[in-house]
Amino acid sequence: MRAFIAVPVPDPTGPASAPHALEHLTLQFLGEIDADQIEPLERVLAPVALARPAFDVTVEGVDAFPSRIHPRVVWRGVSSGREELVQLALDVHRATSAVGVPADPSRYVPHLTLFRVRSAADSAEARALLDGRTSAPPPTRFQVAEVDLVESRRHASGAEHRVLARFPLATPSG
Repeated sequence: MRAFIAVPVPDPTGPASAPHALEHLTLQFLGEIDADQIEPLERVLAPVALARPAFDVTVEGVDAFPSRIHPRVVWRGVSSGREELVQLALDVHRATSAVGVPADPSRYVPHLTLFRVRSAADSAEARALLDGRTSAPPPTRFQVAEVDLVESRRHASGAEHRVLARFPLATPSG
C-alpha cells in the first residue's frame, strides 16, 4: 500500500464528507509499504508525537514546485509554526529510518498542495494564482494536535486517503 505520515488540516467548512477530502501537511512520504510495517511504524511514531506539545500553524500565500515559472504543483506555505513543523518532520524521519524506511534526501518544505498542473486549464489557473490575477485563499490557522499514518489509493478521480493510525501530540502546558 502507498502511505505517508502527515498532520491533518481541519476543513474550515466542517468535517470532511469523504475520505479523499482529507487535507494534510505531509511530514514524510513513505511510498509502498507492506501491511507488516504498520505496527513497527505505530510503535516508533507514538513517542515522537507525545514528545512534542501541540502548536499552532498558519498556512498562507501560494507558490509552486519545481518553480513559479514551471509549476507542476501549486501549494500554500506555512508561516507561523514552520520551525515546529520542520522539527516534527525531522523527528518523524529519524524514527521511521530506525524501522527501515529509507530517508528522503530532499529538503523538507512544509506545504499544503492546492492542485497539480496536469492540463492547459490547470496551467492557466496556476499562472493566474502565481501572478496575483486570482486572489490566494485566505490564511488558515489551526492547531497541530496529532500526526497521522495515512494510506493513499490512487483513482482516476484523484487520491483517496484513509487514516490507519493517529498519534496525539502532548497537550501544551500553560
